[in-house]
Amino acid sequence: MQKSDSSNNEFILSCENCSKDFEVNENFIDFIGSQTMPYSGTWEKIIRSLYAKVYTPATNFMFLLCGGVNNAKKEVLEHLEIKDNQKILETGIGAGENIYLLNKKANNLEFHGNDIQNQMLVHSIKNLKKWNIKANLYKSDALYLPFKDESFDVVFHLGSINLFPDKKRAIDEMIRVAKPGTKIVIADESQKAAKLLNFFTGSNGDVDPPVSLIPKEMTDLDFKIIWRGYGYLIQFRKPIKPIKKAKNKLYKSYTNSLHLI
Repeated sequence: MQKSDSSNNEFILSCENCSKDFEVNENFIDFIGSQTMPYSGTWEKIIRSLYAKVYTPATNFMFLLCGGVNNAKKEVLEHLEIKDNQKILETGIGAGENIYLLNKKANNLEFHGNDIQNQMLVHSIKNLKKWNIKANLYKSDALYLPFKDESFDVVFHLGSINLFPDKKRAIDEMIRVAKPGTKIVIADESQKAAKLLNFFTGSNGDVDPPVSLIPKEMTDLDFKIIWRGYGYLIQFRKPIKPIKKAKNKLYKSYTNSLHLI
C-alpha cells in the first residue's frame, strides 16, 4: 500500500497488488466511488434518496409502531456480547445511532462501520462528532467488506439486508471478518413492515428472512420475531474451530495489502 498526498486534507491509498486507488478524506475511506445501492426502479430510488436525507426523523416516526426507535434498537443490541477493548463492526452503519448506544456498554471500544450510501456516512460523521465518539468509517459494499479475515470481536447488521442483491454473500462476508467464537446478529423489517413500506416505495417482493442462508457450520442459530411483529432477528455464532474459507479473488487482490485493521 502506498499513500499519495493530495489537497483539502485528502490522500489516496494505492494498492500495489490490484493497481486500484482509494480516496481517503478526514472522515472516511471511499472504496466504491459513485457506486450506490441497487433500486428496483426510479420511484424507489427517489423515495429512498429522500429518506436518506431525513433518516433520523423518518426512522423515529416509523418505529413508533414498534414501541419507539430506542426500544427497537435495544431489542437488537442486547443480543450482542459487548466487552471492554473490543473491535466492533456494523455493516450498514446508517446515522451511527447504534454506536452511540453501544458506547455506553463497555470501555475502550473500537468502532468500525461501512455504508454504501454517502448520505448515511454524512449523518454518521455529524452525529459522531456531536457525541464525541471516534469511529472508523468506510464507504463500501457490504458484499465486499474491505477487511482482513477474523478482524472483529463483534459483527452485526441492523436494518437493510432485505434490500441486498446477494444476501448470502453479505452474510458470508460478516462471517469472514468475524473472529472465531464471535456472535453475529442480523435484524431487519418483517413482511408485516414491508407491506407498509412498499406502499411508499413500490413493491419489492415478499420478505424472506435469510435463515436458510446461514452456513451449516455456524452454531447457536436462533431466529425470532421482534418489534411487535414488524421485524425479525437472526443470531448465530462463528465456530472456534477452523472452517473452510471461500475464495475471494477481489480481497486477495487488495484487502490484505491495505491492512486496515
